[in-house]
Amino acid sequence: MYRSFTDRIFGGVCGGIAAVLPVNAWIVRGAFIVLSAMTLGGFAVLYVALWLAMPQESLVITVDGGTLAGFVTLLLTLVVTGWWIAYLNGLTLLPDGENLYFPLLGLLLSLVFFVKQLGRSA
Repeated sequence: MYRSFTDRIFGGVCGGIAAVLPVNAWIVRGAFIVLSAMTLGGFAVLYVALWLAMPQESLVITVDGGTLAGFVTLLLTLVVTGWWIAYLNGLTLLPDGENLYFPLLGLLLSLVFFVKQLGRSA
């Protein structure tokens, strides 16, 4: 799975996901918008994380595969969705009442950026 070079509005993430699924990219974009509103920005963080994690589609070189990027996309989606469900059920609260939803979403984004930087230096 790759970020689309031709079907993009911001980073090409939704265009890349739509190229793998048999749906229009605007349906994927709409789903990201609705889910971002429902998860209090969780899917917006997921979009940025996927933007960092998914490689850019190349118009010059034909690239096969993309299984690892597809797995990372699925894994990040499951983590954000699970974290949102935990938030809705009050499982992200500390004993003093502080909520860890947003700090851990930021940590997830930081980890994706860190792993992306490790891949570039190798």
